[in-house]
Amino acid sequence: MNQPREVVIVGAGPAGVGMAALLRRSAIQDILVVDSHEVGASFMRWPEETRFITPSFFSNPFGQPDLNSVTPDSSLALFCGEEHPGGKTYASYLKAVLDEYQIPVMAPARIAKVALLSSGNFILITEAGEKLETRSLIWATGEFQFPDRQIFPGADICCHYGDVTSWKDFRKGEYIVIGGYESAVDAAVNLLENGSSVKMLTRSAPWSTNHISDPSLSLSPYTRERLNRVMNHRLFEIYEDADVCEVIRMPGPGSSYKVHTTNGRAWATDEVPVLATGFQCGGGARQLAAFFEWNDDGYPVLTDEDCSTLFPGLYLVGPHVRHAGNIYCFIYKFRQRFPVVAESITRHLGLSSEGVRDWWVLPSEPDCCADEDCAC
Repeated sequence: MNQPREVVIVGAGPAGVGMAALLRRSAIQDILVVDSHEVGASFMRWPEETRFITPSFFSNPFGQPDLNSVTPDSSLALFCGEEHPGGKTYASYLKAVLDEYQIPVMAPARIAKVALLSSGNFILITEAGEKLETRSLIWATGEFQFPDRQIFPGADICCHYGDVTSWKDFRKGEYIVIGGYESAVDAAVNLLENGSSVKMLTRSAPWSTNHISDPSLSLSPYTRERLNRVMNHRLFEIYEDADVCEVIRMPGPGSSYKVHTTNGRAWATDEVPVLATGFQCGGGARQLAAFFEWNDDGYPVLTDEDCSTLFPGLYLVGPHVRHAGNIYCFIYKFRQRFPVVAESITRHLGLSSEGVRDWWVLPSEPDCCADEDCAC
């Protein structure tokens, strides 16, 4: 095993890559990003048709970074020329950021065990037996690769949104989509476009309310616009107050399914129901469940600096961070926490944190180009 690294970041998604870039601009230079698959793995596994619901626009020179960028001197919109790009495009952008900042990546390398040494350092052991020691550990494993398949009995026999490669793979038929938020609407629209009929069962109607205080609680304008276009489609039906409590596979020939709700209603379909009810509460942080305290809502309890309350030097970044009711589930939200974490880590390592926060708070005008290999 080599000398302890200053920082190891587990997860090469937007949270991990953004943190690595910011740390590279600080006094910390010994950084390693580790991922069990590849850079941008979750985005590589998005359905082919899935697009960003937050629009990308190049406004960096005016101090307003692109909503989907992970550094203030890069823009996804400028990188790809799209306002609502897909997952594979975003993975390419993340790779370009890592290349630009010359950040080493170990992938694929699945972490099998994490332990605390008597020195206070963390030891990470991969499935291949490789050992990594680090003074600071950032856990940035996201949510998409941790679908919730236990939300009700029979959820495991449904097709979760995260399992879909392309909606074109679904044969024309009569589908039931369970859920009412972004992924549910996306599933419904794509199935309708392929000529199928869709019944969408939802407990609430997030499109009919406007939660001004937090866009995480209502549909994005992008999704509302798509929903409005199909609302009167002859093959589309929405059932509100439909709290699904069970899905069963009917006996006999074929693969018929019956979907039950708490109010006693039931719907039958010959096609596998589509489960669009989200991902595990706490996301990838559940992989280190013993290293965190957990609140009643199922999220890790963190210090004001996004550090574990149990283990100094262990930080959490990404969509599963919660503070005082604030939900950091969009990139433009959780990147606000990057300077907080970076400052804390530099202090933890006994280094200067001067200028760390300024990079995000006061972004300078980037020297941008049209080269696709350059993230700026």
